[in-house]
Amino acid sequence: MKSISFVCLALPGLVSAYPDILQQLEKAGASSRREKRQTPYSTPPFDAQAQYVDTTGPYSFVAPGPNDQRGPCPGLNAMANHGYLPHDGIAAIPQFIESTGKGK
Repeated sequence: MKSISFVCLALPGLVSAYPDILQQLEKAGASSRREKRQTPYSTPPFDAQAQYVDTTGPYSFVAPGPNDQRGPCPGLNAMANHGYLPHDGIAAIPQFIESTGKGK
């Protein structure tokens, strides 16, 4: 009995956190008070000219040296390797903000 009440209490939290669970429950025959909602997903168009990132001249690739720091984020690592961020990998928050704006 306790396990059934726990599932009933946990179900609304799961459904709000993972909306696809609601669809799976409805397919399995579980009733729901929520109506089926479909969120329209659209892929933004690709524009090569508007989305171009310069990787030539001062922004050409330079591999990290033995004293350079790199982290788990491939985007920030690429920005440091291409000179948008300081090459040593150490930057302040305003530098990250300014550099990501330049690298757009």
